[in-house]
Amino acid sequence: MQAKLVFVSLLVLTVPLTGCLGEDEVEAQAGTPTAPGVPIPDLTAPNQYGENITVSDMEGTMLVLLINAGGWCPPCESSAENSTALIQEMEAIDDRYNVSFIEVLHSNDDGETANQTYALNWSVEHNTSHHILHSQLAQDYAAENLAEGFPTYIIVDLDGLQRLKIAYMNGITAEDVQEQYEIYLAEKGDDSSAS
Repeated sequence: MQAKLVFVSLLVLTVPLTGCLGEDEVEAQAGTPTAPGVPIPDLTAPNQYGENITVSDMEGTMLVLLINAGGWCPPCESSAENSTALIQEMEAIDDRYNVSFIEVLHSNDDGETANQTYALNWSVEHNTSHHILHSQLAQDYAAENLAEGFPTYIIVDLDGLQRLKIAYMNGITAEDVQEQYEIYLAEKGDDSSAS
């Protein structure tokens, strides 16, 4: 009994630091490539306003993709709340590239597929300005592209290739995006600025 209590206590303490992961996500992420240089899978799904947004349309920018879950995941709420500040920091740190930010919402508060009403309410509740994609397609995409759990951040370069993939609450900084841009330029053998 005491061992069970210690385990539950440790679990409660570590989930807020690392993120949320359910049984379905463990199965879904098996075999998911996380190596840098892998093309980001494409997705077209509705955002919180009902407009279809396509991930590949962000090529030519440094894209941050946030794979997130609903209110059942406290670290996901924190990441959503901090996303606007992160976007502003990314835009201010370096004017050689444009930044795009898309949140793919896996689920609602009940763990079910998020719909437009939920995505819009999520956006208002967390005061966000970026696209929040939802639907069964978005849920499937999120499950297929997780790192180790929710929230997962993926930095994508100007050519649509994954640069960094990390599952952690507020897991990236503007400096991380800038660093990945510098690596991208070095690999290209080019120090020119992006569009």
